[in-house]
Amino acid sequence: MRVNVDDIGDSGIGLTFEEDAESFPSLLELSRSRECVFLMPLSIDLRIRRIGQMFQAVGRFETRARLSCSRCLSDYETPLAADFNLSFSREQPETGDQSRHAEIELGAEEIGLILFHGEEIDLRDAVQEEVLMAVPMKTLCRPECKGLCLQCGADLNQGDCGCERKIINPKFAVLKGLKLGKK
Repeated sequence: MRVNVDDIGDSGIGLTFEEDAESFPSLLELSRSRECVFLMPLSIDLRIRRIGQMFQAVGRFETRARLSCSRCLSDYETPLAADFNLSFSREQPETGDQSRHAEIELGAEEIGLILFHGEEIDLRDAVQEEVLMAVPMKTLCRPECKGLCLQCGADLNQGDCGCERKIINPKFAVLKGLKLGKK
């Protein structure tokens, strides 16, 4: 997933890639841990254009993944897709006001710039990061998932298990058995 900067003309260049998720180190680790199993290759469409000494890549990736619901623990399939906008440069641009440069110095990452060296832009790490950010932190098979019974572990989406659901605030659970005597 490398692009030679000489191939990027005045009107930019459009690219389409199809890459196995396992070709990205962090995505391979997610698959191996079974946190997120990618069921099909990543389909990546993007357009790169030159803006002065910088390069802007605007695109979208799509794939399908199997995740485990964080409430009921059942596996489910879902599409994963996201639009992205990346900026690349060989060097960090200079700030206009050099007098304040000593006070605050922002690195390339803080301003959302990806530095590259040589004549090629490697898109692999940047695209991998975009895919990682699209994986939900809290995975739900559906928004109304009821989860598991706290007493017997039954999947409440399949029906009521019959356990008593007396809700006690855990902060006061220790007081449940307290007997107070009368004077």
